[in-house]
Amino acid sequence: MRLGTCLLLAVLSAGLGLGLRLVLPVTPVDESFRDVMRLYQSQGEPGRSNMPETSAP
Repeated sequence: MRLGTCLLLAVLSAGLGLGLRLVLPVTPVDESFRDVMRLYQSQGEPGRSNMPETSAP
């Protein structure tokens, strides 16, 4: 593919993404999702991993 074609496709895809973002409404977060996030935040202490591979030695 030539450079001009790639640039044109990039500009078109960026324009399409921006257009969709402006046309379609953003769905607000509902209360059940917030409950799940609170549940995950309450488990364990921050900075500690439950995976031995990623835990600090």
